[in-house]
Amino acid sequence: MGLLLLIAGSPFAHGDEGHKAKQDSVTTDTLIETTTTVVAHPHTDNHLMVTESEIVDASMSDFSNLHPLVVHFPIVLLLLAVLTQIASLFIWKKQLDWATLLLLFGGLLSAYLASVFVHPHTTGLSEAALMVLEKHDQFAYYTLWFSGIGLLLKVISLFLLKDKLWLELTIVLLLAGAAFSVSKAGHYGATLAHIHGVGVQGKFIESNDAQHSHEH
Repeated sequence: MGLLLLIAGSPFAHGDEGHKAKQDSVTTDTLIETTTTVVAHPHTDNHLMVTESEIVDASMSDFSNLHPLVVHFPIVLLLLAVLTQIASLFIWKKQLDWATLLLLFGGLLSAYLASVFVHPHTTGLSEAALMVLEKHDQFAYYTLWFSGIGLLLKVISLFLLKDKLWLELTIVLLLAGAAFSVSKAGHYGATLAHIHGVGVQGKFIESNDAQHSHEH
């Protein structure tokens, strides 16, 4: 902006001195304001810088955290589980009941792994990013409860209380809650990564040594 004012003022360089002084004052103020704005967010600008990489086939050690590699499993498995549970009310009940059980078990297990064992420890987050992270963790917590209770009731429906419509409908509601929760958790996770830059090339993620110190 300061350069634009200097260029715009150049044709009048030999005009009124008072006008020139005013232009110089505006230019100086603009430059000061611009400099202040840049200095005010050095942390954000530094963490959003992306470094070019030549890695094509990444190994596990190339990732700062394994959470992104695990977290997609519960999203897929739990969404499929609610679909097979609904379908089992109309067709292929026995086969789809077992498919639902297996999908639900895999979804709960992978959700637990993503939430506990490979959940990254963050550092230096902005206030907005912290709010998003809190919502992400909250819906992940809901996902574990919905899917855990749903799995328990599915086992009961297969081995103890067979062919109980009210029980199957209850499981549908629980799995729908799990599917909704995991979708919302994924939404807030994507917000963290793609809007706030959390996890991009390890930004805002503590080192492995620091994470191990938290666990001990």
